[in-house]
Amino acid sequence: MLLSTSWFGQRARGLDEQLRLAVDRRFAGVALLPGASIPPEPWPAPERFPSGARIGAAAWDTLCERGSEERGPHWSGGPPHSRSVLTALARLQGPMLIVPAGSEPLTGAHERGERLLGRLRAGDIMEGDEALEELGRGSQRAAEKHLQELALTLHSLMREAPGLKIALAPGPSPAALLTPDRLALLLADLPDPALGLWHDPADAESRAAFGLPPAGAWLDRFRGRILGVTLCDSAGGGDRLPPGAGTVDWPLLAEYLPRGAVRVLDLAPSYPEEWLAEARTLLAARRIH
Repeated sequence: MLLSTSWFGQRARGLDEQLRLAVDRRFAGVALLPGASIPPEPWPAPERFPSGARIGAAAWDTLCERGSEERGPHWSGGPPHSRSVLTALARLQGPMLIVPAGSEPLTGAHERGERLLGRLRAGDIMEGDEALEELGRGSQRAAEKHLQELALTLHSLMREAPGLKIALAPGPSPAALLTPDRLALLLADLPDPALGLWHDPADAESRAAFGLPPAGAWLDRFRGRILGVTLCDSAGGGDRLPPGAGTVDWPLLAEYLPRGAVRVLDLAPSYPEEWLAEARTLLAARRIH
């Protein structure tokens, strides 16, 4: 199991210190999940990592600065941007790239989705909300074009970095580009087993609160293509809670999670380190190691 770099907060900012602390706490290394800060330079050379430690996965947005999603998803920066991301990942000898798929290609969709998420976290009941229905009336043609662009980007990545595992992360927003049907289309067009889903059960809980397909729909449909999973809980729209503190169905996740999927524990920095061991104990009881 890996530990998310987000948990360290002010405890440790550099990757070298984060790796050392993770290993001291019996983790195999760290992962840079979507939304985490870009690690400050200098990055340690892999040969200087603590013995046995590794960076098991890194998200696109943690490897290269691009700006806010108002300019489009991180992956939409074109070939030069893709190459800089692959170069950064190679510096860390990372075996997996997590690609946040981003939002619907509609003007203001990302911002509207964030506002709806804010309302959910404030305790509003969102399913059937008028603002949500308005967001869902977007252009299917625009979404199809966006998916084609994403498919081209993925194809380019697989051509430039053969064997690299690439995991698509839908994200928590009701404006998320990826749905089960759209992901199925992408995976059918790009059947390489190195391409698959990054499953975040807390994100899935957030999307389900808006009436979108629940976690079980994703797990059942893509059980053979789940490359990695974020291990945190969710309640009332809040995420990065310790496993067992929210509404995530852990036995269901254990049933579908492939043996080889990367597992990353992700807790908010406010949780003291004692919670790390408690979270692992609970997960082990649910057959998630």
